[in-house]
Amino acid sequence: MKKIISLVMSLCLAVVLHANTAPLNSEIKIGTELKIGAASAANYQHLVLPRKNFIVKSGGLANYKSLKNLTVVVTAVNTNSDGNVEVTLKRKNSKKFFNSHSTIKANYTKAINAKELLK
Repeated sequence: MKKIISLVMSLCLAVVLHANTAPLNSEIKIGTELKIGAASAANYQHLVLPRKNFIVKSGGLANYKSLKNLTVVVTAVNTNSDGNVEVTLKRKNSKKFFNSHSTIKANYTKAINAKELLK
């Protein structure tokens, strides 16, 4: 009887632990709208942005401050082997980022924790 009770308790514990890790993956879907927040340091650490020279060569304006409070839409969601969720973002109003790039990528799990992306 003690073995059965301990087995049931360990299964319940495993389900609870799995439930705590699963919501981050399941809450982000294609079409989810997010807002870009302020940079966590001098630059955005968890948004993969093109370097300034690539923006200028493409005919754009390299102004990273223009990203703050910008509404973006998730177009793709990928989970890396280390468990981080990487998302591809495009602007809600269908304009290009910096007038040169149509999409950017972000590490969703780290960007949400650093408040670089807001729900």
